[in-house]
Amino acid sequence: MEPRIPSGLRPEDAAHGLTTPSPQVTTSGLARALPLQVLAEADLVSLADLAVFAKIPTSTLGRLWSDPAWLDKVSGATLQRLITAVPGLARYVACRSHAARLETAVHQCTESGLEVHGARVVELVRAGQSPQYLATVLEAAAAVARLDARDTVAALSRCWSAGPSAALDAVFTPGGVLADPDLLAGRATQLLDLVDTRGNSMAATVGYGILVHKLTRLTGTIPGDGGSPAGDRCAAFAYRSGVIGVLLGAGDHDAAESYARQVAASALLARNELWSLASFCTDIPLTAQMTTSTRDGLRRTATEVIGDVVSLNDAYLHYLLTTAIPVLLAHDASFGGARTELGHALAGRLEAGIDEPHTREAGARLLKTVQ
Repeated sequence: MEPRIPSGLRPEDAAHGLTTPSPQVTTSGLARALPLQVLAEADLVSLADLAVFAKIPTSTLGRLWSDPAWLDKVSGATLQRLITAVPGLARYVACRSHAARLETAVHQCTESGLEVHGARVVELVRAGQSPQYLATVLEAAAAVARLDARDTVAALSRCWSAGPSAALDAVFTPGGVLADPDLLAGRATQLLDLVDTRGNSMAATVGYGILVHKLTRLTGTIPGDGGSPAGDRCAAFAYRSGVIGVLLGAGDHDAAESYARQVAASALLARNELWSLASFCTDIPLTAQMTTSTRDGLRRTATEVIGDVVSLNDAYLHYLLTTAIPVLLAHDASFGGARTELGHALAGRLEAGIDEPHTREAGARLLKTVQ
């Protein structure tokens, strides 16, 4: 029987190497390698036509034609010729590479004892989630599960930006792609004591901080030394990561007020606050020195913060009003050229109503400052 695109599979899914999820999706069904024949005939190109169009011997094509693993065996020169002859092939090659990595990451999780909801992963990719980001976060989760500190911080440190944030939430929060996030939380708690932060490297600092943040979101409390602001930049980053986890997860106003006081009294925490916000939004590059110089201002950071002013809970809003926005304004009085937009956002949030009186007062004071 000649291979065909599986029933119910959309053309764009074939290009991504995805199968239609069945009621019981297995890890092998997340990202499927398709024979060259399926891809060519989807564009109405036969083997004989392809031999002529691509100037490839039929004997070579015959060896690749019905093989789902043809992409692992084809030479670079032959692949270039195939891409020029089959319209949808370039997209498939790119997407299949990402899908194969995602498939491997899911397998790593399974081997590490983490059950992954395959159908949920497929849904996220189809909804636009980056397979690269998902793969990186799943690799991090697998490393956490096997208590591999080095691989954990290496993977998590690549997730410090707005892009991978949704992938992190999909893996490290209940209701996501893991069947038992509590298992991951337990392993993460054990792993914290194994991460070596003494070198103060950027990877260890960021990776450890993200681990603290996600563990705080999962458990509701800041773990270990993550609640202490004392020490070096790694301790400062971990402290902030835990606080943000409490604000987003529990909506704790007291935590926001305490953090504001700590930042006001510590140059290290103030510098870390600026670096954390601006590097997350890619206005500041990730460098070993963790510098705070910006070449193009804080435009992306301002856009992100304004969106948070409008949409996030009152405790996080209190943090923005009393800590984040003042730190950013001290660095860039124009607020990334969006000072006016910030004023409009603050006025809108105040008009919509803020229940907590201290937060409402802080919003009114800041609005007067930026107008």
